[in-house]
Amino acid sequence: MKKTILAIAFCLSIINLNAQEIEAPRRNDIVADPFLLIAVPLVNVSYERLLNENSGLGVNAMFTLQNDSDSFSQISPYYRMYFGRKFAQGFFLEGFVPITTTKEYDMIYFNDEFGGYYTEGNEKNTTTVGLGFGVGGKWVIRNGLVIEASGGIGRRFGGNLDDSWDGGDGVTGKVMGGIGYRF
Repeated sequence: MKKTILAIAFCLSIINLNAQEIEAPRRNDIVADPFLLIAVPLVNVSYERLLNENSGLGVNAMFTLQNDSDSFSQISPYYRMYFGRKFAQGFFLEGFVPITTTKEYDMIYFNDEFGGYYTEGNEKNTTTVGLGFGVGGKWVIRNGLVIEASGGIGRRFGGNLDDSWDGGDGVTGKVMGGIGYRF
């Protein structure tokens, strides 16, 4: 009888020890920027998979919501290196590859000989790829709430940048003043 009680107590103590394991860190972040959504309107969302305590891989997506003829969208895969004391938090540097698509619609007005006018439209789609770098900070508050502030600048290559909506300089950027969740 003593051996049976001792064996049960030993098994329960092992189960209790296994239940006290340290919880693995959460490795996925999703962040959205409410400020650009209200001000521009531009949807700006980001997903990041944390590789270890000092680095992560992710993708940032920006899309305009305006109903005009010109549109802009950008998808930017990125790599981040964190310099904080906590797991994937604090100051970071990032390198990103912006893939930018613009759609422009030009209206040309012509006068006819009867005093009227007519229009012709020309639609142009341009896709470019570039390289850029950025800086920022990320903080995780209770229950996985994430706050991020970051910005970056990059150079676009390819496409016909001379006629594009941004004046042809080929510079692009990204900014995030976001709130999200770590899971």
